[in-house]
Amino acid sequence: MKNLNKALVLLATVAAVSAHAEGLYVGGNLGLSHYKGDSLFGASTDSSDTALKAYGGYGITPNFAVESGYARIGKFKSTAGDLRASGLFVDAVGLLPLGNGFTALGRAGLFNGKLDSSFAGSDRGTSLKVGAGVQYDLASNVGVRGEWERYRFDALNTKTNADVYSVGVNYKF
Repeated sequence: MKNLNKALVLLATVAAVSAHAEGLYVGGNLGLSHYKGDSLFGASTDSSDTALKAYGGYGITPNFAVESGYARIGKFKSTAGDLRASGLFVDAVGLLPLGNGFTALGRAGLFNGKLDSSFAGSDRGTSLKVGAGVQYDLASNVGVRGEWERYRFDALNTKTNADVYSVGVNYKF
């Protein structure tokens, strides 16, 4: 597990170092997260919250990019206590131009998620992440995205998912 975490940090560093190369972009999303599960450790749970994502990416070809960033999935409340979810990610992103400024997005990657709970402490785990969406380019360097992403948490002796539906803006250098 430690080697997987080191690989995640290395990939994020490589993406950040390539900042001076052609094809670099940055962005941020705001959306709604939904915790997948009926309960947190047997207690009824408020399963929705606001999610935030900040990312940087590098377009390698017109159809492939690599993105890395930070996602704050949200705070989920239950009668047993509160659970905060966040983490770092590295994704391979497939891009399919649809015409008239629209592009379909598909993503798969690694997510190093952290769960902080008021009832069971804090733990980190690395797992897979997937997503899909569409982008509309407002100008040659500014785009608006709508996305769905599934973040999997493998921490605190539990495996849970959180779906995030978000809208964001990215800027290409």
